Formats: sequence, structure tokens, C-alpha cells
Amino acid sequence: MNSAVKNKYFMNLKTKWVKAIAVFTHFVFMLISLWSCQELDCGCVQPPQTGTSFFYPILGTFIVYDVQEIQYSLTETPKVKNYQFKEVNASFFQDSDNKETLRIERYRRENETQKWTIDSIFTAKKEVDKALKTENNVTYVKMIFPIKEGVKWNGNLYNSLGNDFYEMKKVNQPFQINGQNFAKTLSVIQQNDSTLVDLKRRMEIYAEGIGLVYQEKTFVSYCNTVDCLGKGKIDFGMKYILKIKSYGKE
Repeated sequence: MNSAVKNKYFMNLKTKWVKAIAVFTHFVFMLISLWSCQELDCGCVQPPQTGTSFFYPILGTFIVYDVQEIQYSLTETPKVKNYQFKEVNASFFQDSDNKETLRIERYRRENETQKWTIDSIFTAKKEVDKALKTENNVTYVKMIFPIKEGVKWNGNLYNSLGNDFYEMKKVNQPFQINGQNFAKTLSVIQQNDSTLVDLKRRMEIYAEGIGLVYQEKTFVSYCNTVDCLGKGKIDFGMKYILKIKSYGKE
């Protein structure tokens, strides 16, 4: 076999090997891709949960809340006030930064026999990494994404009230309120300072696919004399409890 024939033979052999390696590599890649998809389908490997469905500004939906306020004082028996709020996701508009923003109309009535009257207007919007809500012209960072147990953030990032760090707890845990069961919720602890002489607690609970289902604001001072210290007897302060009653679409 002369040199020209040999060179041609080896060139053909090399080409066949290159093609074989390419086919084999493609086959292996397809197997890996198929295996990855099966892993995702079986639940073994899951993409991170963003959690945007817990903050639920969907047009046309509403939530009715039962609200209770209790005022405590040293000189009088506690004053209890009960009423209802209804929050309606009314319309979308573009804010000053050209971002889609939801207009939330909050209505109030003292009991179920009365008609709803407008109480205030809030706004809300979801961004890639956070949820913002403006209440009484003050903007709060209500939630951050992706949701994660123990994550913390500054709820007052976009207002001038000073740093106020929130913490996300009980992610994807069930919660029951007002006879209703919610399979997946998360709690946002805004403040939880408890001592023998006072309690300062602010928290919100959100349900997946619904939004806010519970809110608490408690600021009370306890009796601190020798005979009642540590017994939880309230001298003065206030409690504000908001609980979901019903929800749906207008």
C-alpha cells in the first residue's frame, strides 16, 4: 500500500471515529436530559418556590375581614370595638416609574346589616424580588421573593420611618382561622418583643392563592407591682386583630 492510499485510509478512519464520538456524546446528553426531566417530574428535584402567589393582587378579587380593636386603660374596663373591612382589587394603573400597580379599595361597615362605605385606598405591586404595599401613603416591603424560612428584610426600605426588620417564618405551613383551613401559609413577623412588663407584637399571615388572612398588632403594658408581676395582667395598651371571613371574585 503506497503512502497516498495509506493517508486516505487513515483519514477515512479518523472521520468515522469523529462521527462515532459525536453520536455517542449526543446520546449521552439525551440520556442526561431525560433523567433530569424524570427527576423533576417525580419531585426529587424541584425548582425554587418563588412564593409570589402568597401575595395575591389579582384584579377583581376581594377579601372580607372581621376586625376587633381592644383598648386597655388603668381607669376603665377594656373597650372593645368590632367591625368589618372589605378589600377589593379594583383596577391596575401605571405608577410614576411606569410599573403596573394595583388599586385596592378598602370598605368598612360596623356590622353585616349595614352597607359598605369607602374607608381608604391602598396600592400594591409585585416586583421580581419583593412585594410592596402602600397604606395611608406609606410604602412597606411586605414580602420578598423567593420565599424562604428565616429570611429577613427591611420592611421600611421605601419610607422614612426608620429600619424595621421583618422575618419570614412557618413557610408552607397550614393555618386555621374563623373555621377555615388554609393548606399553605407563611408568617411575616414584623415585631415580637415580650418581657415581664410589656408585649409588642406585629405579624401578618398570608395564604397561598389568597393573600393576607390574619394580622395582629399588640402593644400592651402589664402590671408590674409585686403581687401581679409576671401574671400577664394588662394595665394599658391596645390590641388589633384582623381575621379573614370570606373571599372571592366580584
